Amino acid sequence: MQNHFIIEMLGIKDKHVDVWDMTSEPDKFYVELYTKVKTQKCPFCKEKTKRVHSYRNQQIQGPIVSNKPVKISLRKRRYLCVNCRHTFYEKLQMVDRYQRCTSSVQTTALTYTGVGSFTTAAQLTGMSSNRLLRIFDRRDIKTKKVLPRAIAIDEFKGDAGGERFQTVIADIEHKEIIDVLPDRKVDTIKRYLKSCDTSNVEIVVMDLSRSFKQAVQKALGDPLIIADRFHFMRQVYWALDSVRREVQHDLEKNERIRMKRSKKLLWKSQYKLTDEQKEKVNQLLQIHPRLKEAYELKNKLDQWFKESDKITATQGFEECLSAMKASNIEAFHKVMKTFKRWRQEILQSFMYPFNNGYIEGVNNTIKVAKRMSYGIKDFKRLKKKILWRQEVRRALA
Repeated sequence: MQNHFIIEMLGIKDKHVDVWDMTSEPDKFYVELYTKVKTQKCPFCKEKTKRVHSYRNQQIQGPIVSNKPVKISLRKRRYLCVNCRHTFYEKLQMVDRYQRCTSSVQTTALTYTGVGSFTTAAQLTGMSSNRLLRIFDRRDIKTKKVLPRAIAIDEFKGDAGGERFQTVIADIEHKEIIDVLPDRKVDTIKRYLKSCDTSNVEIVVMDLSRSFKQAVQKALGDPLIIADRFHFMRQVYWALDSVRREVQHDLEKNERIRMKRSKKLLWKSQYKLTDEQKEKVNQLLQIHPRLKEAYELKNKLDQWFKESDKITATQGFEECLSAMKASNIEAFHKVMKTFKRWRQEILQSFMYPFNNGYIEGVNNTIKVAKRMSYGIKDFKRLKKKILWRQEVRRALA
């Protein structure tokens, strides 16, 4: 009964492995295991044999139990094939060939890497970081080559493989990462899309990136491209903020500090302002007419964005373009040009319920994983880390 408990504790599935002895020392547990004779299939000629040729004691790392590591000494058998006269070691599930830790320890460590850093996972399982990295790098995580109906493309700052930015491709309907690309170049994205089966792709969601748009149009022809709502509306807030900084530059010190600290207040939607906040905003707008004009334009665009639907979006869009054109503020002229250039893609964001919200969340989790690992410079390892994290979270859900 005790031996059975030890076998279960060590995560051993081989039924012909048994416990010879177990001792407890102040800093570790020491377990001696042996294998029983079992009919083996020769890997060379496929004939069966039970002839034992020799023995070998193999030292193996086990799990951590009660904050103490378990050291395993396994007495293995080497068999002789009576047909072809080749010798070979018995095959065991508990430890892979050329490995010095049990398969259950490897599985536990890999699971920890899906939710934490490599260093933390190695410490929790009692193995070295380098050993865990070697085990992790050997894993082959396959990616889909048949793309779904609606995909999203976005970049993130990975600083891996000599490139500052990498690209994520995601399935926005099923909330799943499809692949990670080494950079954000047009040729890289185009080459990836052409390497996949894109016959199902109908919708592509992206930010206002010319390179993304160019790559998608070259690879997919003329899919339905939707501009992400957050990315085109932040152009408006950036324009307001550039005016705020211009006005702030000419103010006295106290007023300049007050204006600087009012950025979030000016950005806040007019629908969410309290009476006290409205009074503060009115006081700020009296400082300079350009700031008042910029704030009114921001509110007009914000109202169009929040209140429009697929029927009224086009008319409201044209009115906003006219208002920005009539303005004397250069920052909003730039917004107008951007909106005109992406007119169709922006209006389609009101027609279809798709955005980059999921992929932006993915980018945040990638940043957290990077920060926990103090950066991952190898791109292949970073890509595997991102995809493996998704698999682990899916399995634990």
